[in-house]
Amino acid sequence: MVAGPSGTFVGHLVPGIVFTMWGLWWLWELVGSGRPREAGEPVERTLFPTALKILAAVVALPLEMPNSGWRPMDWVMGWHHITGYLGFGLSGLVDLAARRGLLSHRATYIALAGAAFNGAILFYGHGNAPGVEDAAHRILMMMFFAVGIFCLLEIAVPSWRLEWFRIGSMIGLGAWLSITAWILFRSGWDLQDHVREAHVWLRFSWMIMAVAAITTLASIRVRAERS
Repeated sequence: MVAGPSGTFVGHLVPGIVFTMWGLWWLWELVGSGRPREAGEPVERTLFPTALKILAAVVALPLEMPNSGWRPMDWVMGWHHITGYLGFGLSGLVDLAARRGLLSHRATYIALAGAAFNGAILFYGHGNAPGVEDAAHRILMMMFFAVGIFCLLEIAVPSWRLEWFRIGSMIGLGAWLSITAWILFRSGWDLQDHVREAHVWLRFSWMIMAVAAITTLASIRVRAERS
């Protein structure tokens, strides 16, 4: 008998919605301000994402904490989730320290990159079953990694204006996590079917094109308002 996918529908959907809102918030800030990020600005322009990161870590801790009645794999997955949330919570604390002048603005990018890389590592070893689940979670690992890479590149080469790529990666991460919730728990697919596994990559390609279209149109609008 083949075991079902790890985790739950809500456990994938809710973080997906949060990551999507986070990326859209960054996009709204950038389009609303009509200007690119200036040198010396932290990764979070406002307190909303900072509060969201810290609150998510506080709420997730009691919800995901394993107990003696959990199956061994569920127990490990619970700690995977707690560790991922704590990484972003620590990023929020670094944001607060930077606002008080205790750390440089660069530390906020490094902390967020660290949280994203931590998420990528956790999804690399997330107890994935071969087939559809493995493909969906490998894509999540890639998206976490992309967020981290663009965070570091923003402070390494600020003249490249890579903020748009960080925003797009975060929106894509949240959107794909939400899509994964549907694929694994609501689609009714045979998760061992290699044809369905190919469908996973097809849907990911469609999502990337949609996110690229959204960020490109937003970029055109900002440029038009500045000209």
